[in-house]
Amino acid sequence: MTEDAAVQTLKLEPLEARALPAAVASLVAGATAVKLMAARGMAPLRPAELTIAVYQLSFDADAAVKAAAEAAPGSLPDKIVLGPLGELLPAPVLHFFAERLPITRRKAIERILDNHATSDETFVELARRLDDSGLEIIFQNEVRLLRCPALVEALYFNKRARMSSVSRALELCARNNVRPEGIPGFDELATALLADPNAVAPSAADEVFAAALNPNDDAAAGVLGEDALDDDAGGEEARGKKGKGGATFIKFEELKIFEKIRLASVGNAYCRKVLIRDTNRVIAMAVVRSPSITDGEIVAAASNRAVCDDVIRYIANSRVHLKDHAVKLALVNNPKCPLGSSLRLLAFLRPDDLKAISRSKNIPGTLATAAKKLLQTRERSGGS
Repeated sequence: MTEDAAVQTLKLEPLEARALPAAVASLVAGATAVKLMAARGMAPLRPAELTIAVYQLSFDADAAVKAAAEAAPGSLPDKIVLGPLGELLPAPVLHFFAERLPITRRKAIERILDNHATSDETFVELARRLDDSGLEIIFQNEVRLLRCPALVEALYFNKRARMSSVSRALELCARNNVRPEGIPGFDELATALLADPNAVAPSAADEVFAAALNPNDDAAAGVLGEDALDDDAGGEEARGKKGKGGATFIKFEELKIFEKIRLASVGNAYCRKVLIRDTNRVIAMAVVRSPSITDGEIVAAASNRAVCDDVIRYIANSRVHLKDHAVKLALVNNPKCPLGSSLRLLAFLRPDDLKAISRSKNIPGTLATAAKKLLQTRERSGGS
């Protein structure tokens, strides 16, 4: 399932005129000045009517009215919106407000989450961006979690979600044969969760994730990460130990497999640097499929002879990653890259690249010979 697939079924479009309260229908057909007053919360309407009017005005042909209406959810005070957001409003209206309310508007968002009229798509939208307190409300709604696997996926990839809560949601899915397709290694996750009686208990893993998602750790990884990776023992720093820049390092070998897989998907650069070398292919593959992985990390992985074969094959078959010349060159120079893929990539390399490859002793002889022949062919034809 793609990230946008979950929201495609909920169309945000103007409500039909017959569905509008009479006062709202009259207002949206009125003068621009009146509509602007309504969009700014100053119209003589009841709160529920004003909420619907704001949504309807977000489609107004007048740019000023449209802009004011789109900004209204974040500016209207709680005394106006709290009541309506707890009522059975049309689902698109609730979604419109959910998208635009700052996460600091906790009471308003909680009203949307507690509203039975709120769509699953709206829950997915909120699950992607809320912080801990709002997310816990979603985690408690097991009926929705089972009904909407995309919601579990959104929670899984939200870095603010507690590991113990995510584990609980994944175990719920596993026990009910619900399979969120967008979660890498879900089958392995499910097996490990069901085999561990303490999988969903709050534990030190929650603190580990909080530390691992600290943005400061990315900078520290650039300073210390290479040393840690050059020494397997050094790569397993003790949990809670402070490094340069105040970054917290983790004792990765103490993490359970389902914790490692999620950390590989949502963790910072330091976590990815360590976990891509994990002996478990599922963990390593979760790293290379992480939405946070950078182009530079892909180049590093493509040239790394310590990563598992599956990672190299994945990169070699990725049209997106192969757009980068540095990735193609790194793969050809990596003896772990399948020979067929390396031979195919030779055609995209530059003369200097081919010359170096033809002389390399670290790749299969067949590949070096092919690079030499291709270079000679280009020279004879006068090509580059």
